[in-house]
Amino acid sequence: MKRISTLVLSLFLSLSLLSGCQSGSAVENYSDGERDEAYSYLIETLNQPVLFYADYLKTLESDSLEFEKEISSEALVLGAYASVDFSLNLESATTAQLRIYYQVEDGTLLSPILSVAINGKNPFVEALSIDVALNWFSDTSSFPLDSYKDESLPLQTVDTSIVALDFFDNLHSSTQPLKFGFEAGDSTITFTNVSSSPINIIKVVLMPVNETPSYSQYASSLSLESKEAILIDAIHYSSKNSSFVRLSSYGSPSVSPFSVNTKLLNIIDGVAWNKSGQAVSYTIDVKEAGAYALAVHYLNDKTDFQVFRSILIDGKIPFQELEAYAFDYTGGGNWGVELISDDQKEPYLFNLSKGTHKITFMAENEPLVPSLTTIRNLIAHINAFALDIRKITGRDIDRNRTWKLTTFLPETEKNLNTYKILISRLVSDLSVYANNGASSSALSYLLKAIMKLDKMLEKPDELPLYLDDLYSATGSVTEMLGNTLTTLQGQALSLDSFAFYTDKQPLLSNASFFDVANSTVLGFINSFTSKKYIAKKDPTVLNVWVNRSITYVDTMQKLVDQTFTPETGIKVKISVMPDVSKLILANATNEAPDIALGLPSYMPYDFAIRDAAYQLSSFPDFWETVGNMPAGSMVPYVLNEQVYAIPETLDFHAVIYRKDIFANLDLTVPDTWQDVIDILPELQRYGMNFYHLTAGGTALKWYYQTSPFVYQFEGSLYSKDGYSSAIDSPETVAGLKFMTDLFIKYAIPEQVASFYNGFRFGSLPIGITDFSTYLQIKNAASELTGLWALAPYPGIENDQGEVLRWDIVNGTAGIIFKSTKYADNSWDFMKWWTSTETQTSFAYALQSTYGPEYVWLSSNLEAVKNAPIDAADKRVMLEQFTWINDVPRLPGGYMLERGLSDIWNTTVLEGTPIRVAIDMQKISIDREIKRKMIEFGYLDTNGNVIKPYIVRGVDWIQAQIDAAKEN
Repeated sequence: MKRISTLVLSLFLSLSLLSGCQSGSAVENYSDGERDEAYSYLIETLNQPVLFYADYLKTLESDSLEFEKEISSEALVLGAYASVDFSLNLESATTAQLRIYYQVEDGTLLSPILSVAINGKNPFVEALSIDVALNWFSDTSSFPLDSYKDESLPLQTVDTSIVALDFFDNLHSSTQPLKFGFEAGDSTITFTNVSSSPINIIKVVLMPVNETPSYSQYASSLSLESKEAILIDAIHYSSKNSSFVRLSSYGSPSVSPFSVNTKLLNIIDGVAWNKSGQAVSYTIDVKEAGAYALAVHYLNDKTDFQVFRSILIDGKIPFQELEAYAFDYTGGGNWGVELISDDQKEPYLFNLSKGTHKITFMAENEPLVPSLTTIRNLIAHINAFALDIRKITGRDIDRNRTWKLTTFLPETEKNLNTYKILISRLVSDLSVYANNGASSSALSYLLKAIMKLDKMLEKPDELPLYLDDLYSATGSVTEMLGNTLTTLQGQALSLDSFAFYTDKQPLLSNASFFDVANSTVLGFINSFTSKKYIAKKDPTVLNVWVNRSITYVDTMQKLVDQTFTPETGIKVKISVMPDVSKLILANATNEAPDIALGLPSYMPYDFAIRDAAYQLSSFPDFWETVGNMPAGSMVPYVLNEQVYAIPETLDFHAVIYRKDIFANLDLTVPDTWQDVIDILPELQRYGMNFYHLTAGGTALKWYYQTSPFVYQFEGSLYSKDGYSSAIDSPETVAGLKFMTDLFIKYAIPEQVASFYNGFRFGSLPIGITDFSTYLQIKNAASELTGLWALAPYPGIENDQGEVLRWDIVNGTAGIIFKSTKYADNSWDFMKWWTSTETQTSFAYALQSTYGPEYVWLSSNLEAVKNAPIDAADKRVMLEQFTWINDVPRLPGGYMLERGLSDIWNTTVLEGTPIRVAIDMQKISIDREIKRKMIEFGYLDTNGNVIKPYIVRGVDWIQAQIDAAKEN
């Protein structure tokens, strides 16, 4: 009994302590003076401090410009990566805002980005990337239906009229346009287009600083109340300034319209409307002038934290209280109604005259900018401090040594205290925006960071032993700061409707319990009875199964219905493939479609070797059809000089690097692997490193992670007859040894949880990126806009001085099943689908409908040239596509892929000599190849050849393409 009592008491005490930590009681209170002193120390001791706009504003002392001043009225075209100078003369120093009148060409998809310099210098870091937001229109009066009779997104068209633009930075860190300080006399303003989208600049104007009145000032001119209520459904927007922002179907009767049986577009999706600066506008018709209150039906599922929207009437924020207005957390899946009101819940009234008005909701994060700036400077300072520690300890820290770090770095304790003070103040400053105060889950990472710093402050001399807790590693202070930065920047708010009213507020928060229960039951029943999403073969049409989401399938079906079927008379049904593995089962039961698209690169060979795939190269115009595709992309689809699949999409690999870090370290971007080796000491001296794709993913390393080194050293993986491996050939051994030496001798990281985070926070300022990481950095790391670039994939220089950049990128492919009754029609479809015109149209339709994150990287290189991808990045991609290669497939080849992976693992992680590791794997690889060759009838049980197996690679494929072009 005594033991039980003791256990219960211990449990109670533990829970009490845990509760105390979670409630934020462990966070010490620091005064404004202590915070300011700590922040000043942080900035002063940064090795290369960055001036953010929030800090730049504090330096502006001159008065505002009194009157608008025209700088230039001469129209010009500012092309990609071009610059233009404008001269300005002022009688006295002044603070002003910049405005341009601009126009973009029809078909522009990517927003131009300008860099602004005054007298040759960017005044603050945000001036490196001024977002020229494009206006987008859609027909929202009704919506097209997809192949399942669900509503689908309308096409977006860009506004090509002349538009006035006030300058905001790419992160939209201010609710008001950016302010610039100008000295008296002559000044030069330089605009540089740092994007691939040209922009026509019609006029440049210097504007007085905008002053927004308070509500009390605004309310003095309110007109009499009317009796009208104006209800607006959020899906019927008139324009938006980001193609990212899109509608969605929310499955709840709490929003309108709603149907259990079909998907109806009914909200602005907060997932897509989550970046500061994104705006959605509505046109309303006011029939009776008056003073109206405003209610908004919304969902904020940013856990325990507010999100912010500025509200504009006819392009202006009418009063200060509407700048970054806070919308509370509504709870998971719950909708709320926000009455736009003051702290006492007294509604603000809007003065609306009779006629048409434009209402705009703009995502903001200005209230959080001081905290976001502090976090970025904290990360930069901790990174620099950790590098100083690394210089003393070296890369591998001796854990058996008694460390006295303060002897070498006397500022250690002050640094740690500074971090703790600033992070503690972040918690208290940000808690005012959190429903649960300091215990909000949005601030949990900061609380954990404080706990780690407390532990370090107990024994600052032993900080080297805890360096992973401070810097870079999983669960470190820098990672927690980075996670907090990402969380805070997100401004997701889903919008269902809003209403201007004068009498009774007309909106309801959520549907009744009975409506929700009824829709849940009906939806559950419908999930068993509905056949709409089942991929089923229709014998009357050409059946195409696609291993992609409905987003892609719907866009493909529209293109087919608009062009292919009218031109050929061939009816096509495109269906979502629920699971690529079920394709094998469908083939076994004679339910296979005519065509399958979006297949992983390993799969077509499995069908071909079992005589289930059609020989595409038997069509007389095959080699002409694939003439615009990289020869190397077809290597996995060749079996005995016949091709059984056609490449559909590509991936790509290239060097991506931080321009700012490379400039600070005075490093040259590497062109060869030797160049990479040459910059590693300088990077590692500062605790940075180079990322290789082999460090990503799981313990099993795929071909694309291991084989490129073999081909760059001009090695091969198979014998010429294909009956054994060639991993013990001198060239192949040299390639594999070089690969493992990068990790063993030159100490690039063996395992990286997230290259994206490492790149973003500077610990991995250079590495090999694939297409998905490239898109992630481009679309999600807004703070890095203009600070990174792509470069060619590193290669090995051969004896002739040529740099061999062979690389393996596994795209997707399409096949025709041998069981089809419509082989010719299927081939006509494949030719149409992979044609330059269709692939270009599909890429533009996809991106203009769903936004910039939907980038289609076609296997047709002519279509890639036309694709809406940044021009500089596209040049790197197209150059690298000429070096695409792959490993020929053959029976038992999976054992080779596994063997190469084991060679890396045993050599790098276990210290096995490379030659020993190769010899060990060759035995098992050759044994499995022989077993499979016997199974498929190429060898008898004694190893004698029954029929030849011909291995063909990239050179043979290129020869076929060249011959077809000559003919």
